[in-house]
Amino acid sequence: MTINNTLPALASQLIPAKANGYFFGLYDSSWVLDKNVTVSLVVIHNYLSGKTLEGCLHTLAFYASRLSSSHTKNNIERFQHMLRETEAREITDTTLINYRSMLVPATEWYLATIRGFLRRWHRLGYPGVSKDVMRLLDGWTLKGNRKGDAVKRQDPQEGPLTDNELQAFNEGAIRAYEVNLISLAELAMALVTSNTGRRSIQLSHLRIVDVLCGKNEKGEPFYVLNVPRGKQGDGFRASFKPFAMTQELWAILRAQAKNAITLVEKRLGFELQDVDRQQTPLFPDLGVVAAIHSPHKFRQLLTSDKLHIAAADVSDTLQFVVEAADIKSERTGNLLNINARRFRYTTGTRAAREGFGELVIAELLDHTDTQNAGVYIKNIPEHVKRLDAAVGFQLARYAQAFVGVLVDSEKYARRGDDPTSRIRTEEGMGIGTCGEHGFCGANVPIPCYTCMHFQPWLDGPHKEVYQYLFDERERVKEVTGDIAIAAVLDRSIIAVADVMMRCAIRREELGQDGVNANG
Repeated sequence: MTINNTLPALASQLIPAKANGYFFGLYDSSWVLDKNVTVSLVVIHNYLSGKTLEGCLHTLAFYASRLSSSHTKNNIERFQHMLRETEAREITDTTLINYRSMLVPATEWYLATIRGFLRRWHRLGYPGVSKDVMRLLDGWTLKGNRKGDAVKRQDPQEGPLTDNELQAFNEGAIRAYEVNLISLAELAMALVTSNTGRRSIQLSHLRIVDVLCGKNEKGEPFYVLNVPRGKQGDGFRASFKPFAMTQELWAILRAQAKNAITLVEKRLGFELQDVDRQQTPLFPDLGVVAAIHSPHKFRQLLTSDKLHIAAADVSDTLQFVVEAADIKSERTGNLLNINARRFRYTTGTRAAREGFGELVIAELLDHTDTQNAGVYIKNIPEHVKRLDAAVGFQLARYAQAFVGVLVDSEKYARRGDDPTSRIRTEEGMGIGTCGEHGFCGANVPIPCYTCMHFQPWLDGPHKEVYQYLFDERERVKEVTGDIAIAAVLDRSIIAVADVMMRCAIRREELGQDGVNANG
């Protein structure tokens, strides 16, 4: 739909958006700025007219063609909010004074954003914003957007994840993939988000060529993800920030790279040249790919973000992984509420907890300055809360760290007739059976309690394992002086507690002497 107005000559021309491959008409009622952002300008058209409307649209076109789509969208939304609230037909002193009176301290940043937009409007010389309006705005002291509120409150729904929640997410994603509940692409998307703390839009813009492996001067391999910068306004894949990653994550991303090429070529119906394969999105939009019928068209679309999934798809995938793996928060008892922003908060919080300063945190999160990094330094949570026996059992109900299957005895276990599958404590006492035939390099038995293939026996010495873990936690804390290192054992402790509680329930079902959770 296009608004009917008496249009200047420019209105019939298409204006290029900042993102390559997207164009809009100046007087269109909505502008598509990139794969992720489409903005409606209906409110502006409904309230403004004549020269004021013309000046407003020209200024917004300047934003859309030169600045990031997210920044343009934010300015449009804030300006249209003012028009709706004040029902203003033009920009006057009265309009601004009335709007300011409607705001509270927490929303005063709305007007601060609008002030920046009106300043740009005035400086560009378009009609609609007078010198008197600018003098009024320049005389006001306005509060900016509150930064890091969810971090400050350690919000269990929107703030940084606890160590247990982060580990539960990573383990849950891997477990869900192993039992075919999620695809390789979904696993790769989940782990690259949790490990890098990058924004959804950055991850959606990744390509095969960004997954790198090299060798240092000693001939040792190193693994790097070349992440497109997402909020600096440089344009689509115009600048990058390298991120060092583990060999394990690199292997998963390389597997996804091969998978993406296979899926894309299957949809295209023809093979790509090597140079085009390297530029294939790591997470392609297969619906768009299916409509391509020639290599030339494919190369044309590589100049834009049209072949990539939308940023919203990353958030949807993360939540789908949580649901598929049934990952719950020990703080709420409900499914983990997850998005890429929470992983960014978690990365910053963990860095501050380890003693890194604002400059390092800003670099880690790919910020252009340190104004947002300070919130992590000023709100360092208690490193790790004390974990005692009672707390361990309380958390076990929600954390779901144990994901194996309790069996009444060895003979009921999968591979129970195979002596090599038996898992013993350091003292030689049998505690359970491993149901996996493949080689496992874990230092048994502690990691077994958080493994999906572990089958603990009902009569296993789980209480002794539980006590050993608590003693080891205290020993590590005393030796290192760092409770964060000692807390690495917490998830195993919670998993053993879960097993002990299940044993108590099972004994009651069998009519044996009931024992409490600590017995």
